[in-house]
Amino acid sequence: MNSLSQHIEYLLLTHNCVIVPQFGAFVTHSSNAQRAESEELFFPPRRVVRFNPALTEDDGLLVDVVRAVHQCSIPDAKRLIQAMVLQLRQQLLADGQTDFGTIGIFTQDEDGKMTFSACQAGITTPDYYGLDAFSMSKLTTLQRRDKLADKHKTTSEGFSDNDKHIVIRISRRSLRYVSTVAAVVLLCVLFAPPIRTHHKRLTQQASMLPPVENVKEAPAKTTVITPTGTTKTAIQAPIVEQAVKAETVAAKPASAKAKYAIVVASNVSIKNAERYVADLQLRGYENAEIFDNGKMLRVVLGGYADETEAYNRNALLHHEGKEFASSWVMKL
Repeated sequence: MNSLSQHIEYLLLTHNCVIVPQFGAFVTHSSNAQRAESEELFFPPRRVVRFNPALTEDDGLLVDVVRAVHQCSIPDAKRLIQAMVLQLRQQLLADGQTDFGTIGIFTQDEDGKMTFSACQAGITTPDYYGLDAFSMSKLTTLQRRDKLADKHKTTSEGFSDNDKHIVIRISRRSLRYVSTVAAVVLLCVLFAPPIRTHHKRLTQQASMLPPVENVKEAPAKTTVITPTGTTKTAIQAPIVEQAVKAETVAAKPASAKAKYAIVVASNVSIKNAERYVADLQLRGYENAEIFDNGKMLRVVLGGYADETEAYNRNALLHHEGKEFASSWVMKL
């Protein structure tokens, strides 16, 4: 990141316009709070930055900050700014794009036309500290969610409201581990050499069979049941040559085209979204993914073809952790 952006970020905290001599000006304006009706979300006010390449006359604001930070004279500060601008232009010429901190991104096409894209989250300002987007559903939607939640509500001990039924939760990772161990034990039992108790019988068998080094045992096939109920054929290598290896593969069932998804996070940056999706998948939520509708990025649990199925899963999700307390169902 060019050090020029750090000086501009600092100045934009308290100023609405910062001019970079011989380059352009960064101008801020405030955007009012908004509500997305279809997504049932409220967005707080934000401060958006725009770039105006026509304003290039030095107003002394940036020069004073650079002079104070580097403890140099005004002419030296101007030369430092010119060097930073030159470095920025060279990077655009070489890569065609450069990250300008939390302000935005500069891009340049083959014709040399430069374009600025502001950060979707807006620029930081003390006036809006602590404000974040939040969801507020309609009363009819909340009543429907509560009805579905009461229908599938379970106690913290794993028992349902009906004492005749017991709900036992087992993670997929534990099930895979147990299946793998069971497969290894089964293969060892099936292909273990027989116990030879009589020396004379052993001598007779040795005289009738060819030498061991000339015998090539055909690989044995064993069926292993995966956690999803499908089967897989595993090949057992000869015990004399190598150790038994067992592998369990979890097959993903082919589902119909997804029409609904559960939103667990909204209005996040691409880096935070990728990190959150990776964390959810490691914890067993394999249908976690990033959803981009062109306006904002969301982290969703996708793959639901039926609205009732999505609402049922969302109702159970509210009981799995505080981080899912605000999750909601979205139609794709």
